[in-house]
Amino acid sequence: MLKIIATTNVKEGCMEQYLAGVKELVEQSQAEEGCVTYTLNRVKDAPNKLIMLEIWKDQAAFEFHTKTPHFTTILPKLREFTEPGEPALFLTEVEF
Repeated sequence: MLKIIATTNVKEGCMEQYLAGVKELVEQSQAEEGCVTYTLNRVKDAPNKLIMLEIWKDQAAFEFHTKTPHFTTILPKLREFTEPGEPALFLTEVEF
């Protein structure tokens, strides 16, 4: 499985617009066959900081996701409501 932690810093006063736009992205991503988890989370002590937690069945599922219309059209529109942030973390689970 491929796990991703993507951090977003929403501009002051833009949270409502950002959440309205990201709702469709979350819903459609969750419906993808290779999606295990796709949730948006607010950082408790930093209300303008959001974390997208994603788990994909495999790399191919994630690559499919990055080519979907909801990813390629919604994500660029959301950037107007965000500040530059940290790069996403791509994780693979350590197996024992």
